[in-house]
Amino acid sequence: MSLKNVIILGAGGNLGPSILAALTSDPHFTVSVLSRHSSTSTFPPGVTVHRIGDDYPEADLLAAFKGQDAVVSTLSHAVGHKAIIDAAIKAGVKRFVPSEFGSNTRNANVLALMPKLFGPKVEVVDYLKEKEATGLTWSAVVTGAFFDWALKVGFLGFDIPAREATIFDDGATRWATTTLAQIGRAVRNTLLVPEQSANRYLPVSSFTVSQNSVLAALEEATGQKWAVTRVDAEAVKRAALARLEKGEFDMGVVTDLIRYLHFVDGYGSNYAEEGLGCNELLSLETESLEETVARVVKG
Repeated sequence: MSLKNVIILGAGGNLGPSILAALTSDPHFTVSVLSRHSSTSTFPPGVTVHRIGDDYPEADLLAAFKGQDAVVSTLSHAVGHKAIIDAAIKAGVKRFVPSEFGSNTRNANVLALMPKLFGPKVEVVDYLKEKEATGLTWSAVVTGAFFDWALKVGFLGFDIPAREATIFDDGATRWATTTLAQIGRAVRNTLLVPEQSANRYLPVSSFTVSQNSVLAALEEATGQKWAVTRVDAEAVKRAALARLEKGEFDMGVVTDLIRYLHFVDGYGSNYAEEGLGCNELLSLETESLEETVARVVKG
């Protein structure tokens, strides 16, 4: 199997540009993107853009997917992925990379904690498994938090401008995490080894860290001692779940629970050190935490 022609769905979001950059940097691939008519995203010169109705009509999908070997999706799961997969099958696509990027959804505790967020991801992969007999293969890339993006926007509890950190418990729990550029390389390399990467989850990482090691790298990069607030992880979880029970499913709740499943053992976030990572298979090198943090701080 050779995967040369690749189309990216969601190439203008937080993650999509890094995947687009990794694929277009490799002459093996001919890369195009699928973009909604209402989107204001722009793309590099030379990248073919297939415009599509905002409701992803089948005729538009079939036209865009014609001649494509692989479809890579970074779309929100609010979009109907099953219809997109069906169109890929009809168009003869060989590989589908779903929008799995993020937490380890194979861990039962993760799914139990946040079924509304992660359930749709599991359903998409289950659907892809059902469709393997059609000839469509799949690869689901697990990344943990998007480290540099998450650090920059404060998603991990580190406020860079204020030099303040919120640490769950003792801050020592270890978790795998991946930079945007490394995720792009992971997708590229997944498509370069189609036989080895077919019909499986592929956990990847840039490094394995703890909150304490990230804080130390931030203090080194800023040359300042940070103000630290330590919180009880279980109390944070209880408060977030109580809000969920009231029907509050906002970014604050999501952030608290995703931090929890990273910073507390038992949620499959330390997959690299547990021997479940695929960096070697995908020829991905470990990155430097300190260099990455310094780059984010510098902006």
